Amino acid sequence: AATVWECYIYNPVATLPSVQGIVRLIDRVKQQTNGELEINLHLGGSLPIKASDITAAVGDNVVQLGDDGFATGTIPITAILRLPMLLQSYQDLDKAMAILRPHLDEAYGKRGIVVLGQYAYPFQVIWGKKKITSLDDIKGLKLRVTSVEQGEFVRRFGGVSLPLGSPDVAAALDRGVVDGVFTASSGGGLTWHDLLKYRYAFPTSYVNSTIVVNREAFEKLPLATQKFLRDAGADSATWATAEMQRQEDEVTARFGKEGMILTDASPAEVKEATEKLRPYWDEWATKHSAEAVSILKEIRAAIGR
Repeated sequence: AATVWECYIYNPVATLPSVQGIVRLIDRVKQQTNGELEINLHLGGSLPIKASDITAAVGDNVVQLGDDGFATGTIPITAILRLPMLLQSYQDLDKAMAILRPHLDEAYGKRGIVVLGQYAYPFQVIWGKKKITSLDDIKGLKLRVTSVEQGEFVRRFGGVSLPLGSPDVAAALDRGVVDGVFTASSGGGLTWHDLLKYRYAFPTSYVNSTIVVNREAFEKLPLATQKFLRDAGADSATWATAEMQRQEDEVTARFGKEGMILTDASPAEVKEATEKLRPYWDEWATKHSAEAVSILKEIRAAIGR
């Protein structure tokens, strides 16, 4: 009889590249094991699991496989990649993700979880129902963020931040609970662009997600299947990151043709924001742990910032 696993992800839309990456993983493992491991995919909102509770759901074996993009509360070190204005290029991101990976393995391991891979969305930029074409326009706006760290960027420019998981965003925009969101075109932009009018291409930060499995369930699998899973998870993460990068400009241009108002950030604005947020990086690390201080120091040395 086949072993059947359940997989839960935070995204509610199956066509997103990040979701398609998980589908690639599931299909590849099923093929490689000749159907001996079947994984049922559940989209965000289809199970009574909050996006921020996916870590716990996998650790408790409620689901065996998860796409954990809102783990900053349960695995705080994941948030180091989201510190606003710290990482300012894909090269910075690659270096930081490589430095972070062994620490992810250790932190998740303490919760009985195995990390298969980590991927990242393109820059999280600012989208609005109301006019937002400059940093000054943030003042007074209620903006959906994916983490406390992203919320700090909003706070320092006079806005109000509201952390929301992906399944809750559309309703919040529709009801006016938030005036806009932080996301990428090839991420939430594909889902929510009809509810938004402005896209301000301010490169605040990246958002990372970790593909994880319950360790007990994983170790019950044959060694060959464990290897298939590890390889498929790493491939899925690499593919999702690259595919979203590939789609980002193309999707953004399409939104512009459909009437969305597109504004680029100026170098002066990026410099202003970097200097305003620079003190926060050390504040964040010191508040969290000696490990966070050490990792941040290593990342800053690697990227020269």
